[in-house]
Amino acid sequence: MEAHYSYLWYAVGVLIYIGIFINILITKRDQPGEALFWLMLVALLPVFGLVCYLLFGIVRLEYAQEQVLQLQRKMKENPGKYFGPAVAALQAALSRLHPPPKIGQNQRNAMFDRLFPDSNLLDGNTLEVLRDGGVAYPRMLQDIAGAKHCVRMQSYILMSDEIGHAFMDALEERSRAGVDVKVIFDCLGSLKSYFSHYFRRLLLRREKNFKIRSFSPFHLITPWRFQLRNHRKLLVIDGKIAYIGGINISDDNECTTKVPAHRHIHDLHCRMTGPAVAELAKSFMRDWAYTTRRNWEEGVSSYDFPLPERTGNEVVRIMTSGPGGNYEGTRKLFFAAAMAAQKSLWIMTPYFVPGPEYINLLCLTAARGVDVRIIVPASNNHFFVSWAAQNYYSTLLENGVKIYNKQGVFSHIKALLADESWGFMGSSNCDSRSFRLNFELDFCFEAGEFPGQLHRQFLDELADSIPVTLEHERSKSFARQLGENIFALFTPIL
Repeated sequence: MEAHYSYLWYAVGVLIYIGIFINILITKRDQPGEALFWLMLVALLPVFGLVCYLLFGIVRLEYAQEQVLQLQRKMKENPGKYFGPAVAALQAALSRLHPPPKIGQNQRNAMFDRLFPDSNLLDGNTLEVLRDGGVAYPRMLQDIAGAKHCVRMQSYILMSDEIGHAFMDALEERSRAGVDVKVIFDCLGSLKSYFSHYFRRLLLRREKNFKIRSFSPFHLITPWRFQLRNHRKLLVIDGKIAYIGGINISDDNECTTKVPAHRHIHDLHCRMTGPAVAELAKSFMRDWAYTTRRNWEEGVSSYDFPLPERTGNEVVRIMTSGPGGNYEGTRKLFFAAAMAAQKSLWIMTPYFVPGPEYINLLCLTAARGVDVRIIVPASNNHFFVSWAAQNYYSTLLENGVKIYNKQGVFSHIKALLADESWGFMGSSNCDSRSFRLNFELDFCFEAGEFPGQLHRQFLDELADSIPVTLEHERSKSFARQLGENIFALFTPIL
């Protein structure tokens, strides 16, 4: 009898693994490298590989895309429900804010128009670089305190620490004054604070003017749901002022003595005014509709979409990326920038694991005579990501790409500057997760003073960086090179 049970369990196990192999081949047919990685991992390390695949491999990407696409179709059919009646007048006004022909009709923007047909190129904006939380947070809190009608905030990490309390207190104060406040945080990014007493109190509150929601919460039955994360960082005030970039809401970004030095984070944010703020407000309301889709709440205030006003001369294109309407938008943006750059392509990213296709493209870009520079943190908060990236350093250096290790505290900056005159900045890393899985938010920029501001910031970062040399990469021990090769195999899920 025991032998029969043993054979039964063996048969069940075989069926499970056959099902896993079939799932890998079907769901990852467009990513042969990733499919081969999972097939080998599950075959060679059955128990470990199966657990890893259940946690990290099953993404339900097609299901998420269908959910987003259905919502977007509904929003196009009935924009008044999701964006309010003011959106019609807003769209008419935005259509008259095209940039001058020499910008709007150049070869690069013509390519971007074809790649991103729903992303409008808008003139008349003002952008300001804000360095680190110590500069950004006071400005953000000051503008929140001045809010008269509505505040929309979303953050991948929203901590229940001192700065998190400061933001929540400011938002609650505004809600008591009659301002409509809505907050979205990512369940995984904010996991440390999600289970805190402070956060539970906020989530259980049912005030008319203050609503806070978790994006795509997951549980033990569906652990793979945490793969699709909302990585966006955004604050919109009265539909007129916006903050966008890489800075989360955490004490770590202030770089003060109240947190240990090894947790300090160096980052950039941007304060934006002008017509492009309307596109950021629409991005937030799309996320709000997705987050509350099972119980749709009337989310739009009559003040979310005021008629746009010119405030400066920067030209901006808001770029959303994620499953659904603009899938792999971040990947297309990085690839298009490398192809369009004529003189220089400078990239700052905390996590540089874009995969071999982009590595080869950067090598070809350098071969065209373009000055390609990549600035990465010397001290990374995820060592395995750094090791995976370093596996490609020799190839890049041999082909003329320059790599720099930013010294000091961990640098979380995500920005690209091309030809010292245009580029993009926001939440996207140069890695596989941002390319394929995360919901990201960036803005392209050109003209005005912002490219010069960001160029000076790049020069400051380079002044605090040490070049990586080919000699150093070739002199690494066999054990170190082997470790980098092993971690590089995990590039599809890093």
